[in-house]
Amino acid sequence: MKKSLIVYYSLSGLTKKVVDVLKNFTDADIYEIELEKPYSKLTAYTIGLVHCKTDYEPAIKNEIDLSNYDKIFIGGPAWYFTYAPPIHSFIKKYDLSDKVIYPFGTATSNFGNYFERFSKECKAKEIKNPLEVFKSTFKNGLEDAVKSWLDKEYN
Repeated sequence: MKKSLIVYYSLSGLTKKVVDVLKNFTDADIYEIELEKPYSKLTAYTIGLVHCKTDYEPAIKNEIDLSNYDKIFIGGPAWYFTYAPPIHSFIKKYDLSDKVIYPFGTATSNFGNYFERFSKECKAKEIKNPLEVFKSTFKNGLEDAVKSWLDKEYN
């Protein structure tokens, strides 16, 4: 029987909070994207900007076998109005053509073209409507937001 997987990148810990809630509702396995040369908060604001603008794919340190999964949640923070470079690396590195993808992201105030670009770059069997989690949602309503999204998209 195929299982679900949550793939994520989190620098500040906000995306990890979403992952924890998703795990509670889905019992999916978890894979955190780790980089060979991790970003710090400082390099995310400097080098990360350049990486976002140039479609750079930072090297992923840890590998995963996706053959046991048919549904994959993929999420990370919005950097400079798009997804963070580790998410770009993951969707370019792995064959997702037979997977149903559930994109999610965290943002302070604006996702920009995060999900439009994600849908264009991610070559999957199907891409569901995204879960957009703004910083304000963490103060109250994170579990309700995740549950509502899952009720609509996850089947």
